Amino acid sequence: MWGAGGFMMPGAGGYAPRKFEEQYHCYSVAYCDKAHMEKGDKILLPPSAFDTLARLQVDYPMLFKLTSMGSDGRERRTHCGVLEFTAEEGCVYIPFWMMQNLLIEEGSLLTVTNVSLPKATFVKLQPQSVDFLEISNPRAVLEHALRNFSCVTVGDIIQIPYNNKNYHFALQDVKPNPAACIIETDCNVDFDAPVGYQEPTRSANSSNRPSACPSPVSTASSVPNSLNPGGEAEEEDSKPPGIRIVDGKIVRPGEAATTSTTSEMLAEKTGQTGVQRNSAVPAEAPTVDYWAVNAGDGSRLDGKAAQQLKDAQGNVVDVRALRAEAAARRAGELEKQQAGLKRMEGKTVAGEAAAPEAPKAAPAMVSKRKPRVGNKYSRLKNSGHAFQGSANSFK
Repeated sequence: MWGAGGFMMPGAGGYAPRKFEEQYHCYSVAYCDKAHMEKGDKILLPPSAFDTLARLQVDYPMLFKLTSMGSDGRERRTHCGVLEFTAEEGCVYIPFWMMQNLLIEEGSLLTVTNVSLPKATFVKLQPQSVDFLEISNPRAVLEHALRNFSCVTVGDIIQIPYNNKNYHFALQDVKPNPAACIIETDCNVDFDAPVGYQEPTRSANSSNRPSACPSPVSTASSVPNSLNPGGEAEEEDSKPPGIRIVDGKIVRPGEAATTSTTSEMLAEKTGQTGVQRNSAVPAEAPTVDYWAVNAGDGSRLDGKAAQQLKDAQGNVVDVRALRAEAAARRAGELEKQQAGLKRMEGKTVAGEAAAPEAPKAAPAMVSKRKPRVGNKYSRLKNSGHAFQGSANSFK
């Protein structure tokens, strides 16, 4: 083209750049061992396609329209993005779910054309199964899955894998155009009722009830109390008592539950760890004589002066009297133990009474440590010479 100033360069107000449009044999991504591409709409093109696109003025990100001719003569199309230019020459690899939308088989001819699409502002989806309702947060799952997609086309059925299961969604509406780009865009997403979903029907009895709870009403509870006085008490008495726990003990059916209190202390004296048999049953607090006899007059660990011990009525107790009583009880228990011991008696071979054996004295403690006698250092010291040898004698 010639202008006022001479020849017009392409793209500088001259003729429009050429459009990329090529035909390839189509195969699924399973042929190139890239199963992860099934999560999105990216395809693989040959390196020659990249060389051609680099010489053309194309918009980024690169988007393409895929067109196929079905056996019925109808033309079907969809849109996608490109992941890599590593396919074999003359071949293109696309996800299998896109081949299902185009109704083509492995090795079919596919026309690839670069296009420029506007940003999507609204997308309406319809789940193809009611299983989609079992997802706890479907909007978050869909938002995360659509990050692997470049564009959407009305009429397509996209596949989204989640939790080892594939979910399919039909694109019912896309704005502003039937095909739009969803890369780095803020669009509204709406859901239609899933295929096969039925609204829950209400029965005639449920309409009379004020609550929409589907659980049936018990006939026994509908009887007024005036017609059945004491009915609740009779029902409770008729129920056999099962296994229960009373005061930390297991009570089986037929056994009487006996409640008893214990005055056992948590520990015999301060510094020992007591064992509580059942943490659900609190132990009784020790009495004041425990603190007077075993706890050192209630002395404190921080070194401060101990307060006076008082009983439950608030009266100051006599610590000396309590200690005397405790000593008397211990002496009485010791006498009972000694009186209960039987003396060992026996007879000799001649029939005479054997004299009791005298208690054996405790063996003397002998030190097992060996002296240093016999050590090489002690022999040298006792010899009078620091060293033994010919150098110690002078001739």
